[in-house]
Amino acid sequence: MKSKFGFSLQNSSRFASALVATTALVGIEAASAIEVKAPTGFIGASYTKTDNGTETFLDGGISQDALKVGFAASEGDFGAFASIFYTPDSPKNGDEVGILDAYLTYKMGNLTITGGKYLSWLGYEAFNLNKLQTITFATDPGAIPAFRSGLKADYVTDTYSAGVSVSDSIRGGDGFWNGDEDFGNGLGYEAYVKYKGIENLTIFAGVAYEDAHDAADFSTYDLWASYNLTDKATVAAEIVYNDNGPVVKTQGLLLFKYAFTKKFSTLARFGADAYDTGGDDKFGYTICPSYSFTDTFLVRAELTYKDIDEADNSLFSGIQAVYQF
Repeated sequence: MKSKFGFSLQNSSRFASALVATTALVGIEAASAIEVKAPTGFIGASYTKTDNGTETFLDGGISQDALKVGFAASEGDFGAFASIFYTPDSPKNGDEVGILDAYLTYKMGNLTITGGKYLSWLGYEAFNLNKLQTITFATDPGAIPAFRSGLKADYVTDTYSAGVSVSDSIRGGDGFWNGDEDFGNGLGYEAYVKYKGIENLTIFAGVAYEDAHDAADFSTYDLWASYNLTDKATVAAEIVYNDNGPVVKTQGLLLFKYAFTKKFSTLARFGADAYDTGGDDKFGYTICPSYSFTDTFLVRAELTYKDIDEADNSLFSGIQAVYQF
């Protein structure tokens, strides 16, 4: 295990961060009409172990150990949001602390326009660990875009939602969970549709594409659906196809969750990564019980068996506490 602390924002989205900070934070004192909301966020802490000897405690990465604090402000139809994210021993360019979200919004009825640094729509499993239902991800996360900077539009109703985005890139950059911060070497495009017109059913279809000038094109197609069988039981399935040039792969997820009581639930999950261009196919089998002590604090445990072609299989175990505010 490693123990260190560093602070670096050099690779974050400078323009979006400065814009949000100036508008939403500095201008608060001078603009009494601006409504400033209380900070929101979460903290997650875990202990994990694999049978090959790897062990983590408070340094397991974004899905296991992280702190996020978000700041929101609004004035009429305009809004701003910025968040600071800390994860110990981060693999992202050595930065442990950075600006994660940094964007402005303008709302016109059901339509919202957003500019700045924001998270992709794609992926059934959430980036933020307070919304992730397990300690680990079902599949390798590289096919699903994370944060990047650009402009997007969302149209949301009770029945369906849809959106389009143009950004600096789709694949991640070298900095702190951001794009490549270069609009001159090819743009990233993203679009999605989500349908909720059938009771208890949600269907999502999304696509992301980057026409990079100095690298292979990148494309991801994502389709997932979730259905509430009862008020206690939920099933979900996802399939993702990703082509980033050197690697072409298909990923899949199957999930079943059952709430035995209002506080105690258990999740069973299957995940698969199948490579068309070489590489070891991976299959994961997960069981994850969780107990909610309050509406804001829960503890969960996870046991995941990884079956990897032509490599040593592994068994992951862990326990995690999550508090959100």
